[in-house]
Amino acid sequence: MTAPRRRVLAIGLDSADADLIEKWADEGHLPTLAALRREGTWARLGTTADVLHVSAWPTIYTGASPGHHGMYHAFQIRAGERAIHRARAEECGLPPFWKILDDAGVKCLVMDAFMDYRLKDFRGVQITEYGTWTWFTKPASTPSDVRREILRRFGPYPAPEHTNLFTVPDPRTFRDQLVAGATVKGRVVRWLLREKPWEMAFVTFGEPHAGGHYLWHVSDHEYPSHPIGGAAGAEHALRDVYAAVDQAIGEIVSAVDDSTTVMIVSGDGMGPNYSGCHLLPEVLNRLGLFYGTSVGGDPDGEEGRADRSRPGLAAMLRQAIPLGLRHAVTRCLPRSLHYWLNLRWANQAIDWDRSQAFCIPNSNEGYVRLNLRGREPGGIVETGAMFQELLETIHEAVEELVVPTGEARPAREVFHMDQVFSGPRRGDLPDLVVTWNPNARVLGDLRSERCGLVHGPAGYQVAPYYTGNHRPNAFVLCRGPRAASRITLERGHILDIPATILTILGIDLPAYFEGRAWSEFVTA
Repeated sequence: MTAPRRRVLAIGLDSADADLIEKWADEGHLPTLAALRREGTWARLGTTADVLHVSAWPTIYTGASPGHHGMYHAFQIRAGERAIHRARAEECGLPPFWKILDDAGVKCLVMDAFMDYRLKDFRGVQITEYGTWTWFTKPASTPSDVRREILRRFGPYPAPEHTNLFTVPDPRTFRDQLVAGATVKGRVVRWLLREKPWEMAFVTFGEPHAGGHYLWHVSDHEYPSHPIGGAAGAEHALRDVYAAVDQAIGEIVSAVDDSTTVMIVSGDGMGPNYSGCHLLPEVLNRLGLFYGTSVGGDPDGEEGRADRSRPGLAAMLRQAIPLGLRHAVTRCLPRSLHYWLNLRWANQAIDWDRSQAFCIPNSNEGYVRLNLRGREPGGIVETGAMFQELLETIHEAVEELVVPTGEARPAREVFHMDQVFSGPRRGDLPDLVVTWNPNARVLGDLRSERCGLVHGPAGYQVAPYYTGNHRPNAFVLCRGPRAASRITLERGHILDIPATILTILGIDLPAYFEGRAWSEFVTA
């Protein structure tokens, strides 16, 4: 008797938040996910997004933590280089798990995996950057005619990619674009599952990510940028986006047979944006550790912190151009030139010869890196005692900061990377990571006795103008012939996802996998 065919359909919901799904499913707004939760297993997961939010998807793909795969944000820095660069998905230090499956002869179909790249000699079907939120590689497909056929049948993805947004979009228009995006993605996926051979399919919906960043304030009545009088016709814009994704999932799942294990995952979530990342360069300057055109002058100068450094000529000319005109010009630029200009400004703003510490640009956590001799070209911080003392100084200074109104501590936690993630790519990671306390409601100024008043705008008032931001609410939802129903999954982690998928499909795990297969999901 022939053994039943094993299939896994994994659906990634990019930055879909577990709290929101539980709430809206219970209220009846997400009937597909509500039904799957009743029939299968729903569990919260541990995640590397506790420390490095954007590391979640590469961690899920590779089965390894950031110290091994090295991917953690759109802007990164590599050991041996003296420049922040735009991360490219191809820089990942380990292959995605579908490469292992493909090598083992398992037919794979992969679409729009966030921070993914086109694999060489891949025998399955792979589509990159059709409807992802942010592009880390070029739009392409294997075979190459698959992308052309998708565009011919379904047209281009109807929602804008992140590079093409320069401020908070109109809520109704953006909601409608994301709803249309989820709808067309569902149609594309159903066509692919029907027309292409597969035993493991991994498809990702990016709409919760985009909606979470730019629609949060619409339905959060306590958020400071909530529209006065509400947003007529878009009062539940973010929920509408989730509902469209829920409907697309329902149509996809209804098209697969009973031999398929369905796994829906998110490695991160989304909540209100109370980040203080943009204030950290000034904090480092007040400590005498960072110098650049975007912060105050020499903290040891006259009156300690009163001087303001004079920006360079290029920065002065840029600031003289109205913001609207700069945005209009940028929209006309090729993506590569846009990235080049952004990074040129970011790197020119750092006085590399004087700064002992600097920030890697980020709007989620605060990424602090020391200018370490032997790792950074021209580094001025010695390894050993000096390195550790500076880390402790910054750590203590950040924890001393308070929000002037209410005296709440803005830092939720300060992580020393050497105590969190190890591995061959540790040298590419930040040295300290500051995560933010949402209850502190950072809306600009911070202060401490050591640093004085650090003045600045609220996070949603600076580029990229997010009103929602990441929080580590990861989850898994699983239903199928090889998943026990309504069981309790304890101490699960996103590292376990690829191990479980490979085990369901009968493929041995590579030695570098850090997760375990969930026995509850691999019943006979």
